[in-house]
Amino acid sequence: MNLFKKLSLFMLVFFMISFTSSSSVLFSGPGDGGGDDDVYTQINKNMDVFGKLYKEIMLDYVDEINGDKFMKAGIEGMLGTLDPYTNFLDESRKDEVDLITTGKYGGIGITVGTKDSMIIITEILDGYSAQKEGLRRGDKIIEIDGNSMLGRKMGDVRTYTKGDPGTKMKMKVLRGEREIEFTLTRQEIQLKNVSYKGMVEDGIGYIKLERFSRYAENEIVDALTEIKSKGEVKGIVLDLRGNPGGLLDAAIGILNKFVDKGNLLLTTKGRKLDSERKYFSSETPMIGKDIPLVLLIDENSASASEIVAGAIQDLDRGVLVGTKSFGKGLVQVFQPLSYGNQLKITNQKYFTPSGRWIQSKNYFKENKYGVFVQNPYFNQKEFKTLNGRIVFAEGGITPDEIVDVIKNNELLEALNYEDMYFRFASKYTEDNPNSSGFAMTDDILNQFLGFINSTDFEFKSGAETELAHLRKATEEQKYSEKVQSYISLLEGELRSEKFKDFESSKGIIKQELEKEILRKFNKPDKEVIESALKNDAQLQRAVNIIKDKGFYDSLLKAQ
Repeated sequence: MNLFKKLSLFMLVFFMISFTSSSSVLFSGPGDGGGDDDVYTQINKNMDVFGKLYKEIMLDYVDEINGDKFMKAGIEGMLGTLDPYTNFLDESRKDEVDLITTGKYGGIGITVGTKDSMIIITEILDGYSAQKEGLRRGDKIIEIDGNSMLGRKMGDVRTYTKGDPGTKMKMKVLRGEREIEFTLTRQEIQLKNVSYKGMVEDGIGYIKLERFSRYAENEIVDALTEIKSKGEVKGIVLDLRGNPGGLLDAAIGILNKFVDKGNLLLTTKGRKLDSERKYFSSETPMIGKDIPLVLLIDENSASASEIVAGAIQDLDRGVLVGTKSFGKGLVQVFQPLSYGNQLKITNQKYFTPSGRWIQSKNYFKENKYGVFVQNPYFNQKEFKTLNGRIVFAEGGITPDEIVDVIKNNELLEALNYEDMYFRFASKYTEDNPNSSGFAMTDDILNQFLGFINSTDFEFKSGAETELAHLRKATEEQKYSEKVQSYISLLEGELRSEKFKDFESSKGIIKQELEKEILRKFNKPDKEVIESALKNDAQLQRAVNIIKDKGFYDSLLKAQ
């Protein structure tokens, strides 16, 4: 039996987020045109060369080599010539696989980030040990089980906090000037797929789907059941913004809840001609096509999110609102290796019902390392939906109704980086400990602006930084006073433009402040999310489209 046939394929098909642009569609081909014998001849020859090279280096290189790390570097170098989704996962990363596939892991219920070269707690999950024992967002982690976390990476902290449920760990944090030690118990952490479900207006349900793990379909069923129990359903908004994807089966299962039975949902194609597989809807939907459906997507909606969005758009089942999606049209499987290691390997491409391959960056056509045997490509870009609407395969999925919103600029990045929202929320809740009746107002916004002016916060735009370099260069080269006056004039104009950033970003700043203050008041996640929904321009546009049935229908008709 040949080498490949000896390896059992772990049939867990899933999608992973990554950042990648192409408008070509690859026809699945037979590989290099040769038979299996040619492949196995290459395998045997090159494994012999590789093995002897590894042996010679390990035995005769001038310095002693760490054999495990040397082998891992070789594997990562080899995989680096392929697409970025094909990865080697050693035994220590098993929890990452569990998290992707099941949404579960053993931990204490925190997420972490970095600030000023220190690891800080950025989120605390409800109901787990970190919350019960009193850890807070903003606490700086300085020690875990006697091991210093100073100068460590976030991955190091995750390694220490994750483990078997029931096991104990000690964590020392810095809170202000005080060091506090906590004894924590690891628990099985179940991340929610559906973070919010409810009614945003009379008869219009809203569901926020965060990921596509094994239980995503069940959670969608629960959400739809709850919404239907509240009376007549006039429309559904399914929010896939920021959803990086997950399991293919979860995406297909969720599509079955909205699409009439018997429709093609997805086609996957691998290397060989006989690898093609088609997925069809096989259930009576919970929400029939007589009920308007709007999907919200953005640039971080990827893979399984794009499976769902692409099918809904191609079948004219609903309207897509937001901004263009990420653009990932590749499928991976986990393949077990020796000693608990695994290979996540890209083995298929997927195509939407109209035939679109929505991959953004086409690694195979670029072929910059020359490792791919060329396959025939063609440049078809236009495709048609069921109703005859023109849609495109140009990297990602373009919404039917584009609603762009300011999400970031240099000012907002600086406020986040300097943790100004959190710092103000801490001060505000200390000064106003009674949370009853709290509402975000312009007065609180003005207090925030006063607060940042009284702190060490300094926001310098990229243009200002470049101009400062220019001034320094002209001074060193002793340019004329006229040149210096022009630079001074430009500096004044840039300060004026920077003030405009404050004006244009006030809406987002207010949202972030309200969210941070509610969290500091320990309000439940549901209340925090609802506060953000009130000012969500993309959601409000989706609701208005559902309410205007004539306009909704016109968006789904061929022009």
